[in-house]
Amino acid sequence: MDIRAFPSQMPRLSFLAPIYNTSTSILGVSALICTVIAYTVAKMFGFGSSKNDFVVEGKTVVITGGSDGMGRAVALELAEKGANVIVVARTISKLLTAVDEMKAAAGNKFTQKFHHISADLTDPAECERVIAEATAWNSGAAPDVVWCCAGFSRPGFFVDVPIEDHRKQMDTIYWTAANTAHATLRNWLAPVPPSGQMKTPRRHLIFTCSTLAFVPIAGYSPYSPAKAAIRSLSDTLSQEIEMYNGAFTQRHRTDAPAADVKIHTIFPMGILSPGFDNEQKTKPELTKQLEEADKPQTPKDVARISISALERGEYLITTMFVGAIMKGTALGPSPRNSILGDTLLGWLSNVVFLQVIPDLRNKAFNWGKKNGLPKSAPAS
Repeated sequence: MDIRAFPSQMPRLSFLAPIYNTSTSILGVSALICTVIAYTVAKMFGFGSSKNDFVVEGKTVVITGGSDGMGRAVALELAEKGANVIVVARTISKLLTAVDEMKAAAGNKFTQKFHHISADLTDPAECERVIAEATAWNSGAAPDVVWCCAGFSRPGFFVDVPIEDHRKQMDTIYWTAANTAHATLRNWLAPVPPSGQMKTPRRHLIFTCSTLAFVPIAGYSPYSPAKAAIRSLSDTLSQEIEMYNGAFTQRHRTDAPAADVKIHTIFPMGILSPGFDNEQKTKPELTKQLEEADKPQTPKDVARISISALERGEYLITTMFVGAIMKGTALGPSPRNSILGDTLLGWLSNVVFLQVIPDLRNKAFNWGKKNGLPKSAPAS
């Protein structure tokens, strides 16, 4: 359901072709490019890493938007790894199917449990109910992981989409995530008495965003601002949470939470899902041209790559190399997964996007020059 775009030519990245000019500067650029590509691909597929920062066996995981697309794929992957999973969505029939599939995929069918909750997460009270019900179902213990996957994309040009539809996408994308995070953190960060209580293992709050939060594309104006808002919320919480994590280290205090918490955000590109099919129905032709280089991944691939990155302890997570290049243009003050790797990635990304941004703007200009206004554009 997080279906992202990338410019139609990136812009061909001609400097990645074999380089026959052996000047010092060209060799230096070539070495940088090869290093960044090798490092990023190796990390994305988990090569060279041994420590697991995201152990889910025996843990309880809540997944919003868990009945379809990426959310369902995440639920199945975590069930296979031994997690107890609660899927949350609106449609009960899809939730029941997801539960049956998780039971079939379970790593240990005798010990694992699965549950579903039907809820409208645009309502903050419903999010509070979900966390309360998940805690009660989990024998009074708060869930260990909450992964926000709910949302949808209905593309269109800004002035062509009714303002009510802009608001609906903001509600369904940003506010479902913010409401869920608020209810979750209020539960997790409540102070607990220190006497006789063992430390609870680290908890994880995971947002699902989009590479459009890094590089907006014409035609996604109802969608990309909501994803950018999630990225901003994630960065803010990654700072705020350290106050609580600091208090957690002082177990003699009476105002410390039960566990420390880590924030993560996933940035997929195109995902082959029912949401992707629905998106194509309203997507402008210009948008399709601009994102020709986006080769959609299966939900299973996105889930598997995301979980592998979580196991490495990464914060901002992309699921393909092109998405990593997009991330490199917009790291700003966000925490780095790797100081060296992300620095090299940023250098390469900035070189690439010296051409990409003018290319995007020129394509939009030439489209209008050739085709005129969109057929549904409002009259002046």
